[in-house]
Amino acid sequence: MSSYLTLKGIYKSFGPIEALREVSFDVAKGSLTILTGADGAGKSTLFKVILNLLKAERGEIFFQGLPLQDPEKLKRVSGYMPERFSLYPDLTVEENLNFAAEIRQVPRPLREKRKEELLKKTGMEPFKKRRAGRLSGGMKQKLALSSTLLSAPEFLLLDEPTTGVDPLSRAEFFKILEELRDEGKTILLSTPYLDEAERGERVLILKNGRLILDQELNVLKETFPYPLFRILTTESPFQILERWRDDREIGPAIYPRGKYLYYLQTGERPPEEIAPNRGIERCSPSLEDIYLYNERKSSDERPDHRC
Repeated sequence: MSSYLTLKGIYKSFGPIEALREVSFDVAKGSLTILTGADGAGKSTLFKVILNLLKAERGEIFFQGLPLQDPEKLKRVSGYMPERFSLYPDLTVEENLNFAAEIRQVPRPLREKRKEELLKKTGMEPFKKRRAGRLSGGMKQKLALSSTLLSAPEFLLLDEPTTGVDPLSRAEFFKILEELRDEGKTILLSTPYLDEAERGERVLILKNGRLILDQELNVLKETFPYPLFRILTTESPFQILERWRDDREIGPAIYPRGKYLYYLQTGERPPEEIAPNRGIERCSPSLEDIYLYNERKSSDERPDHRC
């Protein structure tokens, strides 16, 4: 896929605080790119720099392969959903959309058509007469997304849109986003949830304003430097760790991942030798494994510690 947006060496500080440190990456056209990282990593600041709501001290932004000389050009084709989207609780769903259409100067002939399409796509049609203040968290975010989409943007920047939303509503929200991507929208979304980040084609990880990882998810999983195995056992994590913690080869390799599930990094030693008489199977690393490995590696910890 061709590059839709390119950032090169973006640097932004607030006094002594380096919010973004030489951040560079590409967003492919028609893709769902996920930006993740801990709170305070710089995700919201990065979005605001892209939209010229904040000025970077250094760096360049390229839009569709050309230097972005006029930031308004990108704004005109973008839909931005900030972390705290302001809805009017005393207005109904439909009234909120009408107000958003006025603010975004959506021509009246198009307003009704797009409004009905979005209410249907998000499953909000039965609730269009309900006051926004009486909506669930997930429904509020669907309304916020619909408001953002009224102007038919080709590029969506969604800043932690599912924070505080229940798991079912999060899944429904991502289904909508995947449909939008399949329709040709380019989406850059930030999230603190690693399970959500697995829904994107490309994953960007920020730590203290620095990009520590930028890669397609399938490549990250295929190139993870350690073979991982699951051990199925009825023993508790405490029993397993107590027995193996003093073994220098096994101790740093075992990582509990649930009540009866463990991951091993075995090196050259066959897993059957480490855990005889137990069910063992090779498994693919999760994004959490990948995140922890790269986060600790970026802190100059030994890469052969627990992933």
